[in-house]
Amino acid sequence: MPLTTLWVLPLVGAASCALSGSRAKYAALAFSAAFLGAAGMAGWLQHASGASSAVAELGPSWAYGISYRLSADSLSMALIALTAFLNLVCVAASWELDVPAGYWACFLALASALTGVFLARDLFLFYVFWEATLIPMFFIIGLWGSGNRLHAALKFFLFTFAGSVFMLLALLALVCAHHRAVGVWTWDLAALDAGALGGAAPLAFWGLVLGFAVKIPMVPLHTWLPDAHTEAPAAGSVMLAGVMLKMGVYGLLRVAFPLFPVLSWEALPILGGLAAFSTIYGALCAMAQTDLKRMIAYSSIAHLGFCLLGVLSRTSQGLAGGALQLVNHGLTTGALFLMVGFLYERSHKRGLSDFGDLASRAPHLAFFFGFSTLASIGLPGLNGFVGEFMALSGALSALPVLAFAGLLGVTLAAAYALPAFQAVFWAPAGPGSVSGKITDLVARERAVLWALCALMLWIGAAPMPWLAWFEPSLRGLVR
Repeated sequence: MPLTTLWVLPLVGAASCALSGSRAKYAALAFSAAFLGAAGMAGWLQHASGASSAVAELGPSWAYGISYRLSADSLSMALIALTAFLNLVCVAASWELDVPAGYWACFLALASALTGVFLARDLFLFYVFWEATLIPMFFIIGLWGSGNRLHAALKFFLFTFAGSVFMLLALLALVCAHHRAVGVWTWDLAALDAGALGGAAPLAFWGLVLGFAVKIPMVPLHTWLPDAHTEAPAAGSVMLAGVMLKMGVYGLLRVAFPLFPVLSWEALPILGGLAAFSTIYGALCAMAQTDLKRMIAYSSIAHLGFCLLGVLSRTSQGLAGGALQLVNHGLTTGALFLMVGFLYERSHKRGLSDFGDLASRAPHLAFFFGFSTLASIGLPGLNGFVGEFMALSGALSALPVLAFAGLLGVTLAAAYALPAFQAVFWAPAGPGSVSGKITDLVARERAVLWALCALMLWIGAAPMPWLAWFEPSLRGLVR
């Protein structure tokens, strides 16, 4: 299957939705299902071939060495499949919302841009797709969010765009230095040599790291995330946490570390320290929240710290755990954000004190929320445990002090997630409780959550097929 199909298909879907008027959601559902089918088939063919990378797709070349180059290894295909799956989940979860055609078009446009990020091997093309993700998410937050949505959308855009400027400057410096050294213009990731930068190499490296760190987001560049999550619609939070935050870790793995292997090794204490601090800081901030959505938003900062610790270990086990945790976080956090959205649709409340005794009123919601919470805190047998255990085991051999800091983050995760679950579903309802307005999940909502929870259980109970899928790509990264 041509790799171009994977990013063009949802883009065509976005255009179809924009032109479909009142029937846009049916077009969104059809194209989202087709996109998931295409991503699944491409991933299966790539895995069945036993190759570490799909055959590269080359297209036309333009001025200054810019060319159309795509390729996908198992890591790319896993993130593309996650994008397609969560996009379909968002469409299904939003089915009963009274929203215009632009809402559906934005989600498919976002899926197209995200897929392009994971496919591009020409760095100019990579940057174009990277920036293109900002536009639909800005509108998703700014037009269909809640409360102070315009402020949150502007803050999201300005923070992430500012980080991208540093990334672009670093890429331009790299390309120009390569041209001065060999007399050839190119943006091809495989052809560029950071050695041509000489003494400017550290500046370019940290420019890339800054651009990617904003997107992860790594403390102290995280302040845009809680506001964006709090004001975004539930489906927007799913795509933001489930896929967009993964772009930062992916950029480090795909661009910064291969281009600057020595500098990235020397930066391990700094990056590892920030990752460990983000893990603990995110968990402590989550403990202090009284808003369910903000609590889950801060938990994302902590969980991405686990992913980064595994990646920074430079070991096969740590990389496998970090890569798997990228997928795990998308599933568990996506499910939690969806359920907070279901609660908000029914009551227009998100505070911990606004509920109580929901287990007796909405038993299906209680089951799925409890299941996703346990997966999120790393209960053995569920997906979170496998990813966190492998990431921390890898970090233990390379960054032992920071790995123990990560273990503290695991404990803190239980300290904020379980009391929140207890307060909403089991504690007696207070005088200001809106639990009386809450009805249980309908069949459509249960089906969406069953799909997410089934994957959490599958990865936790039988992780080896997933790890075997990642193995060829991660072996290349270790080299």
